[in-house]
Amino acid sequence: MPSPPEEDTQPKNDSGSDQTSEGDTNPPPPPSPQSQPPPSQTQQQSYPPVMGFPGYPQAPYPNYPNTPYNHNQYAYAQAPPASYYGSSYPPQQNPVYQRPPPSGFFRGILTGLVILVVFLCMSTTITWLVLRPKIPVFSVTNFSVSNFNLTEPVFSAQWTANITIENPNSKLTAYFNRIQGFIYNQNAVAEEDFLAMEYFQPVYVETKKSVSVGETLTAGEKGQRKVPSWVGEEMKKERDTGTVTFNLWMAVSATFKTERWSERERGLKVFCGKLKVAFEGGSGNGAVLLPKPLPCLVYV
Repeated sequence: MPSPPEEDTQPKNDSGSDQTSEGDTNPPPPPSPQSQPPPSQTQQQSYPPVMGFPGYPQAPYPNYPNTPYNHNQYAYAQAPPASYYGSSYPPQQNPVYQRPPPSGFFRGILTGLVILVVFLCMSTTITWLVLRPKIPVFSVTNFSVSNFNLTEPVFSAQWTANITIENPNSKLTAYFNRIQGFIYNQNAVAEEDFLAMEYFQPVYVETKKSVSVGETLTAGEKGQRKVPSWVGEEMKKERDTGTVTFNLWMAVSATFKTERWSERERGLKVFCGKLKVAFEGGSGNGAVLLPKPLPCLVYV
């Protein structure tokens, strides 16, 4: 068989080498814009500006619908809170005022006052439990009026009052060192509207005993205060009915004493009211008919 021609069997190395050399010497022209591949997603993605600096216009984030706001605005309308920057300084707090503790001097005074109050309460309680103090009993045994005269310019009268004082205590003796008596008309309102005033004799009353004391109270004497006119008018109206009602007030200062305990002084107010005096005809003499002693009210 005849062999093929030599020109057909040999590889065409010359042409390839020629193209390679031409390519090395002459660079290929740039591709047209239409032939360039689309930019990748990583190239299109933009990042927000650094915090604290004004933002730059940027395109909306991909894969999100168009927002109603203008995407060319700044990234942040205002600076983010300080905690965003990771500041190492603690937040500032308002100082809290703390009251200084009281000194030992004031604590000592307060403690002493508390101890004193507790001691007084305990002593009073013990005294009451041991002695069982009771209020004295006052009663009127006789009450009369003489020389009762309302016609003269100056009102005049004399009252004789006999009272009985009883000491119901079994361990306390009583000494009544001052007994001041006042006579009032039943219509009197103020304390200064009394008709007569006098001091009774001081008396000493043993335990479970009673003592009677009497005194005469006079109105119309020289140096005494004048009776208010309206009081005299009220007594005239009552006198026309044949009776006049009086009240006896007494301010008493009493001292209670026992052998083992110190003495205690107390002020008492005694009220003996509605002493209705019946007069004998047109005379100025009258008395209260008391079938038995009339008890009085005692205020401590």
